[in-house]
Amino acid sequence: MKTVLVLGGSGYLGQFLVQSLTRSCRVGFTHHSTSPPDFGGSEQAFWLDLPTGEGMQQCFDHLGPVDVVINCAAISSPAACEKEEQTARAVNVPTKLLDALDLHRAAHAKEPLLVHLSTDQVYDGSKAYWKESDVCRPVNAYGRTKLEAEQLIQDRWANHIILRSSVIFGPQSPVPVSRVLFLQFIANGLRQGKPTTFFEDEFRCPIYVKDIVRVVTAFVEEPGNLQHRLFNMGGPERLSRLAMAQKTANIWDLDKTCIRSALSASVKREAVSPADISMDSTRLALRLPLVKLTSLDNALLDIEHGVASRQQGVNSSEERLGQ
Repeated sequence: MKTVLVLGGSGYLGQFLVQSLTRSCRVGFTHHSTSPPDFGGSEQAFWLDLPTGEGMQQCFDHLGPVDVVINCAAISSPAACEKEEQTARAVNVPTKLLDALDLHRAAHAKEPLLVHLSTDQVYDGSKAYWKESDVCRPVNAYGRTKLEAEQLIQDRWANHIILRSSVIFGPQSPVPVSRVLFLQFIANGLRQGKPTTFFEDEFRCPIYVKDIVRVVTAFVEEPGNLQHRLFNMGGPERLSRLAMAQKTANIWDLDKTCIRSALSASVKREAVSPADISMDSTRLALRLPLVKLTSLDNALLDIEHGVASRQQGVNSSEERLGQ
């Protein structure tokens, strides 16, 4: 049984990873600003301050030899990163984690696989379907700090996999998170009959959270001989935020008349947002041919089916996102 440490295990993606990996691995996970979620399994929680590294050594000491470290800890709000770029850099660039991995290698003569979650916002948005070989010129602080993290990992830790994720969507996490999820934002606004604006000229390849779990699990179970260690990880469709909202309304039978279309330039935001960071994820598909990525329509149906199987006598449109 492999031993896996998930940094950021109390966050949205981290919770799904911990819950899934616990079925086949010995799992430890970290938390910081919130109490650790109780998943009801054998997973172990560790408090960690990523910028200072406080608590990091205790994680490794307690777990002993570690096979895989998954880093999904980040300040991922572009506005928050823009406001406090140095704070964002201290969290998003995992210097203290790499220091701890150096010590772990010296102590156990073992080099764990580091799976690092990055972002499509390392691209500048000037074209469609970005490839891993394209030059990265991030336009905001979030993208800059995530690109710095990639470069540091590539320089310091050979046994790594970097996954550039697009916007992540899915149901509410096992333990609800405080931040508003994109599907939650859509459903709440439309269910309340509240006119809600979505941009028609910003494009991404939204990826279902369950697909990310499948991708990461495949690498944990058998990384194999890797010709490439950097992968775009986007869903199978290039969609605007407007199209995402329209699809959600269609599948979940929400009020489409409340959807408003707008150009991104019509709204002043705290951080610059790249216009088109849709990605070509062919490299990942070739590496993991058995992992089939899910369209937004099919994912929405899957979420609806999951809620229906758990809830009886409750308005499903209110329960899809754990509200």
